[in-house]
Amino acid sequence: MNDFRFSARTEPRTDRARPLATQAWFTVEPRDAAVASARTALPVRTFNESDCPLSHLVSELVAQVDAADPSQAGHSLRVAALATMLGSSIGMNARELRELRIAALLHDVGKILVPAEALRKEGPLSATETSAVRRHAVFGGMILRKIPALAFAAPVARWHHERWDGLGYPDGIQGASIPLHARVVAVADALDAMVSVRPYRKAMGLQDAFAELDAQSGAQFDPLVVSATGPLVGAPGFEDSVNVIAHDIEVLPAAA
Repeated sequence: MNDFRFSARTEPRTDRARPLATQAWFTVEPRDAAVASARTALPVRTFNESDCPLSHLVSELVAQVDAADPSQAGHSLRVAALATMLGSSIGMNARELRELRIAALLHDVGKILVPAEALRKEGPLSATETSAVRRHAVFGGMILRKIPALAFAAPVARWHHERWDGLGYPDGIQGASIPLHARVVAVADALDAMVSVRPYRKAMGLQDAFAELDAQSGAQFDPLVVSATGPLVGAPGFEDSVNVIAHDIEVLPAAA
């Protein structure tokens, strides 16, 4: 569940004169104090094309996520499209983009183990429900670790809700300790959540969503990743491009 509600705003920015690439970035969710901050290491396995074809497996897992949380159907595809665009913008090579694309598609796979009543609830969640939903990050890492061909994506599933300032979940890691792919997906995940309709609010416009990110700069997101977001959001036809790429990702073989 991408419950991106901004409960507090930082002070007005005083570093506007700095190049965007040097600016720090923000977070949208306070850390759940009930979640332990143990630094659980996850094995990272380099993606190998000999593990393919994975297309049917990846597609089935994405379909299961959409079935678990129907109100956000299509979210995984859009996040994968956004993440791929961002990864390309910061100079990732073809292999890195392949791994990023698949990891982004599967970032919410842990939702299939979260109680449906919590995922589908309209309106505010209780503390218990919030904790249950946040467990999707832990579940996602566990699921992907058990699939050898997809184990490389486990860090993204587990850590895409970590914050640049260390106040995220489930482990409270911070800065460059968060894997780059997870940092990219975190930005893409937040942007899509804000511009999508939610039971508790209307969808935000792209520029308003970017303004929210900029106002919260310095708490959650990797400055390098977010520095690539502004030019993309401001480019003509950006939303159409995301939809086209999302469709292409849906039909693209996992090894491509």
